[in-house]
Amino acid sequence: MSAQISRVREQAVVYLADRDRALLEELAAETGLSRTELFRRGLWALAAQIRGPKRVSAMETLIAMSDDVAGPPDFAERSDDYLYGAGHAPPKDRVAAVAEAAEEPKRPPRKHGPGRGARSR
Repeated sequence: MSAQISRVREQAVVYLADRDRALLEELAAETGLSRTELFRRGLWALAAQIRGPKRVSAMETLIAMSDDVAGPPDFAERSDDYLYGAGHAPPKDRVAAVAEAAEEPKRPPRKHGPGRGARSR
């Protein structure tokens, strides 16, 4: 029998004015999110606003900083060209070269008589 992970949840009751209820319903329809998820996101957004942003990982910091970097738009496809110069073999060529080197040596084709597999009489 597999172990089940139990999540402890606490129900919260929220009383909303008509205007707030209408806004909640509009956001739910626009985003496709549940009302509960909208409340959670609102809670976390308010916490970040009051407490300041949460600590982020190095990767998140790099991603955020990447908007400020002026670089070539095709850097993702041609990064090796930019890093090592244009004289290197492109990645696809290198992969093909490694695959060819790993293959068995090619045998010369067999010589058959007239037509493949035909026997001479």
